Amino acid sequence: MEPMPNPDAESPKADVVRLRVDVYDALARQRGLDTVAKQAERHGIGRTHMSLLRNGHKGAGLALAMRMAADLGTSVEVLFGRVACTPATSRSESAA
Repeated sequence: MEPMPNPDAESPKADVVRLRVDVYDALARQRGLDTVAKQAERHGIGRTHMSLLRNGHKGAGLALAMRMAADLGTSVEVLFGRVACTPATSRSESAA
């Protein structure tokens, strides 16, 4: 039986996909989505979920990312991008 890895041990940095808020805001503004409530309603999610996405505290699954991109007339690659994160950030995201 192999030992379980220590979750507190240092691990290599990982890439995390985040909403590009500046790009999102420009596209949303063109469509009259000027509040978080309007943005959330357009994408079929709650206002809290939208705020968490915008603040980088939550990631979007593939289906939501595709829906958001389609709603704004762009691609997932334009709307979301990779950012390097620390091991602590990686662990906290996996717990969310």
